[in-house]
Amino acid sequence: MRMRSKEFRSLVTSLARAGEEQEPRCPHTTMCGGCAFQDRRYSDQVAAKAEALNRLFASAEQLAPCLPAQPLEVVASPDPYAYRTRMDYVATKGRFGLRARGKFNYIVELETCHLIPPAAFAAAKTIWISATELGLPDYNLRTHEGFLRYVVVRRSPSDTLLLAVVTAEGAQYEPAMHALAQIALAQPGVVGFHWLLNASRTDLSFGTPVRSWGSETLLMRAGATELAIGPNTFFQNNVHLLERLLDDVRDAVIAAAVPGQALPTVGDLYGGVGTLALHLASHAANVMCVEAVAESAVLAARNAEAHGVTNVQAFAQEVLPFLQSSEASQLDLVVADPPRTGLGPEVCAELLRLAPARIVYVSCNPLTQIEDLQVLTRRYRVERMQGYDMFPHTPHVETMAILDLSA
Repeated sequence: MRMRSKEFRSLVTSLARAGEEQEPRCPHTTMCGGCAFQDRRYSDQVAAKAEALNRLFASAEQLAPCLPAQPLEVVASPDPYAYRTRMDYVATKGRFGLRARGKFNYIVELETCHLIPPAAFAAAKTIWISATELGLPDYNLRTHEGFLRYVVVRRSPSDTLLLAVVTAEGAQYEPAMHALAQIALAQPGVVGFHWLLNASRTDLSFGTPVRSWGSETLLMRAGATELAIGPNTFFQNNVHLLERLLDDVRDAVIAAAVPGQALPTVGDLYGGVGTLALHLASHAANVMCVEAVAESAVLAARNAEAHGVTNVQAFAQEVLPFLQSSEASQLDLVVADPPRTGLGPEVCAELLRLAPARIVYVSCNPLTQIEDLQVLTRRYRVERMQGYDMFPHTPHVETMAILDLSA
């Protein structure tokens, strides 16, 4: 019987907690939801995730015969600390920090955080302290009163920072926000500061841009390219493991090409700001980067132009209608990195119709990936599976599946 999400998380947790104990770096690790296994040896965490993934895929009885015989392995993060490219810290009821494990409305007040470099955490906490001193009230998660909801850190591999605050409505606070921006820009490494509005009761650390100070974007190095990202744009969240993942996807693309020839057309689905598209551009005649979030699609086009790359086309469009309007055999190869909801049956059906020779499917949710693979294996065989520990000390794990069209 197929596992459910809660069961998979419980399996990863039980296997990881059976690992060898170690002294955690963070004093908050027993309560904070940011980390679950910091008190367990990292190599045991990685082994636990590999074991859990192999059990998960074996439990999908319909899919199991279509998978490679060799066990799936998980690539460890080169450094399990200070790895995140984005952190969202909650500001509520006089506390600054992260949610307690299993308690949505309880915030663990953080004095330190080892998920980002110390200077990045110090900058974020300075923003919260300064906001309080400037009279900007925290947002109350229960009563939905107040103003300041989140302090967001975007951090590049070179440790430059783009800071943002997500707020409720409050035009009267504009002078204080301007003063807060000047404090933010004075912090070491900070290149820009954004004010984002979330006027709904929905708890989101994203928002509509109100105003920005300094640089509007942050340059993120990914392989040989630098990509401009904004405060709302998606980007892989492990600065240490990103290049390995990009190279593995690139190698899977190269392996599908006829020796001595570039692949004519690669479809990069859910392409974000062009991270994979630009990494693949020199190996294909044309890369079609499809991204539904308009802000990200604009940045993808801008990033391609900044690097003088003329064979990457950015499409600000949902993936499904893009595929539905494509002709059979138009895409020679597809790379897909969908959100946690996966591709879904309709996108999978279109991929079966278009029949690219190879699909490289990167997933942040192995459970929805299984559902998609059960559809895709009607015409495809899974040549290889690989895991990536993009979120050390947590139950999360990413996977890459390489599928080839059956003869």
